[in-house]
Amino acid sequence: MRAIVSKGAQAELIAMDIAPPTAGSGEVVVDVRAIGVGRVDLIMRQLMPADFITGIEVAGIVTSVGADVDPRWGDRRVFARMQAGGYTEQVVVSEDDIVALPDGVAFESAVASGVNALVARFCIAKAQLIAGETVLVRGAQGGIGHLVVQMARILGAQVIEGRKNSPPVPADVVIDLVACSEARAGVGRLDAKSRAVIAGISAGMPPADFAGPLLTDFRRSRSLMTLSLDSYPPSVVSYAAKEVFTDVAAGKITPIVAETMSLSQANAAHRLLEAGGIVGKVVLLPDPRMVR
Repeated sequence: MRAIVSKGAQAELIAMDIAPPTAGSGEVVVDVRAIGVGRVDLIMRQLMPADFITGIEVAGIVTSVGADVDPRWGDRRVFARMQAGGYTEQVVVSEDDIVALPDGVAFESAVASGVNALVARFCIAKAQLIAGETVLVRGAQGGIGHLVVQMARILGAQVIEGRKNSPPVPADVVIDLVACSEARAGVGRLDAKSRAVIAGISAGMPPADFAGPLLTDFRRSRSLMTLSLDSYPPSVVSYAAKEVFTDVAAGKITPIVAETMSLSQANAAHRLLEAGGIVGKVVLLPDPRMVR
């Protein structure tokens, strides 16, 4: 089968033929129908050695199950999470990392919400955002950010979509998905007893002293937190994913598919992300000859 392989940080992704996966104990094989493309893929290309397959989320159909797996997973439409390996025709994943998709959720919508919606959901929960509060979302137009905005408004919060050089406005909560040098300004917008959550560094690492205002004015009891899905058990993430897809199927939240491209266009998809300005999620689809 075909896979898109990273050959190093400065090299182009290349298509290669690899052996189809086999489900081991506790695992399933998923026939991939849609692949989520995110900035984490770009970061992994910088950090990982050559000859790995990027991609942390796919949607597709379970084609085989291993020992100790509920056989009812067979032929089901699922969303699957993984540490890497998603840019390919088929993936093998743990049963713990798949979630059944409701009939009303297309494969493209599944990966356009998927990990992004989970990060958004956990950010809001970690910040303990409630109705009536004001939340500043840095990176509000991105794949995660537009879902944070939707979820916050469902809660009844007032949303400020943070933009470069926008005038400072006090906030009860800051959800920062981009970081960089402006992270300090975001922290500075916090009111007394307010909270900031950093869940992304797509624009770069913040300066070392970006949290300084919290210490120089500690009597205001403001809080700074970070968030990664990796810190949550798979069972907790899967439960949250079921709720996310239920909301997508019901039309409560609407993931935006910014662009669909074929799997063979992975390099172009990454260049699109690198250029910036994408609203929503870039999705890769298997080439027509790949779909069985």
